[in-house]
Amino acid sequence: MLLATHIFNNRDRITIMIIMMLLIPACTDLSGTEDADTRVIDYQWPREYYQAVWGSSPDDIFVVGSNATIVHYNGEEWRVMENPATLRLNGVWGSSADNVFAVGEGGQIIHYDGSQWTESPAHITSRLQDIWGTAPNHIFAVGAAGTVLFFNGDFWTRVDTPISDEIYSIWGTSAENIYAVSSGGSVLKYNGNEWKVITSGWPTFFKIWGTSDQNIFAVGSGGTVVHYDGIEWQKMLSSTDKGLYGVWGNSPDNITAVGIEGTIVQYNGKDWRKQVSITPENYTDIWGMRETVILVGGFGTIIKQ
Repeated sequence: MLLATHIFNNRDRITIMIIMMLLIPACTDLSGTEDADTRVIDYQWPREYYQAVWGSSPDDIFVVGSNATIVHYNGEEWRVMENPATLRLNGVWGSSADNVFAVGEGGQIIHYDGSQWTESPAHITSRLQDIWGTAPNHIFAVGAAGTVLFFNGDFWTRVDTPISDEIYSIWGTSAENIYAVSSGGSVLKYNGNEWKVITSGWPTFFKIWGTSDQNIFAVGSGGTVVHYDGIEWQKMLSSTDKGLYGVWGNSPDNITAVGIEGTIVQYNGKDWRKQVSITPENYTDIWGMRETVILVGGFGTIIKQ
């Protein structure tokens, strides 16, 4: 997901932090959090810097972060999972509950088969930031110095790319329509045969996500939000100047981006509006399914809404 140099750890100034579990309406509208029914609980997980979240269902959610930590939610409780990684994990994605991958520092790739995590070596040492795919035999991992790896179901191979920037995020709609964003402010597209830069010159991008190939959002430094409508990429007014590290939504008119110092901004189909902060910690990612939304970030932040 993110480099440690792009996030500001607050451990030195915060000695105690609580996690709020918020129950919100079925529309999953984050703008209502200040009025939500709230209950305070103690941590059920380590206070690591969590980098990414993904789930196969609301009752099967994986969160990864510093010190090779993986925390899993089974619908009732969060538990730390044993795994062979030794360094920070930056990204997580799966095609099903029993086929999940996590990537991280030093070229680490590990795989979960529903029972245990094992190594899935790509034989590289470059930092990996994110992972995404369309099927168990069609998966891409991205990272430092323009690194793109492809997994065919059996082994990983390196793929040529036209940039040498850090690639932070990858997402797509099909095997022939995949996008990635970089530290140099470029958006790349994979058409099923090769990667090409389709727009550049923007500020650093940290995340890309969309609801369709005609509704894509890329977010990044200084509150940058760029939208693709299937024809052109246009900058949007985001209502914040804080760096944005994650973006997700459950409909074209309900998109949420999160970032530095607990920043939450929401798009209603017309404009972006800043929302009430739940925590002063940095958010690094957001993921959801149906009525469940998970936000993760610094100093053990895992918020289930």
